[in-house]
Amino acid sequence: MDLYCKMGEALRDLFKDLFRPEAKQMTQAKMRAILKTAQQIGGSLAEEAQRLHSDIERYFKHPQDPKILAILKKHAMHLEQETREI
Repeated sequence: MDLYCKMGEALRDLFKDLFRPEAKQMTQAKMRAILKTAQQIGGSLAEEAQRLHSDIERYFKHPQDPKILAILKKHAMHLEQETREI
């Protein structure tokens, strides 16, 4: 499986559990795996994944902040689109 396909699947899996507070540790582990894959791909995808990671950590600190939720959804859509296009 190529890295882009792996990354797309990992992102979809991440967002299934992201908004479940009891799955916080699992979500963090998934994000670490996504970062590793993104680093292997490199470029703007790696940068976007790093921003997603930072925003997810902010979300865990402030889960009710609607601005953070909107940012997370934007990241998810952008990253998934990048992985599908390539």
